[in-house]
Amino acid sequence: MNFATPLSQVPRVGPVYQKRLQSLGITTVRDLLFHFPRSYEDLSVITPITDIREGNTYCAIGKLLAIKQKTTFKKRFSVTEALLQDNTGAIKIVWFQQPYLAESLGAGDQICVAGKVLRDADGIYFASPVHEKLQDVKTTPWQLTHVGRIIPTYDETAGVSSRWLRSIIKMVLASLKDIKDSLPENLLKTKKLPALSQALWQVHFPDSMSAIKLAQKRFA
Repeated sequence: MNFATPLSQVPRVGPVYQKRLQSLGITTVRDLLFHFPRSYEDLSVITPITDIREGNTYCAIGKLLAIKQKTTFKKRFSVTEALLQDNTGAIKIVWFQQPYLAESLGAGDQICVAGKVLRDADGIYFASPVHEKLQDVKTTPWQLTHVGRIIPTYDETAGVSSRWLRSIIKMVLASLKDIKDSLPENLLKTKKLPALSQALWQVHFPDSMSAIKLAQKRFA
């Protein structure tokens, strides 16, 4: 795989997604990687559950103790409830109109969540947070894609979300073993700019806000 590779040869990008991406001007791997984020949200601070308070947005990592899905009879409204525990405490999670989560997640799963914390009669809870399942207990926040780090948001189109773009871009970047730089090495050193491969990683999956600025400077 290289910059000139058409999307038809990229795994997980079938004809339907190819057509959708064309509306964003994306037809090759290069187009995909140079579809830069329009904004970022810093979800890199992991808060112990015992320190979580009502009214703010938090990011937490823990183990699901239980998860269940129910439907209200009056409005046929789907509610999925779970209990998340870390080594400091436990907190309820409530997802609205996402019944599939009761099948994709299960008790014992390690997940990272981020969202607004509200209060009901039973106490505080995460209200429809974004989430990501940790592949194993050794997964660290910087290895996550959609939460637990600085998260990019992209210009989207119908059927193509920022979450989907993050997954595909990360897969493609990991598949490119040798990215030839368009700038000479002495210029990069003189201007203190990152190499092209590093700049692409940092603009899409940054380690810090300063890394974003440096990558953007490189592309500018």
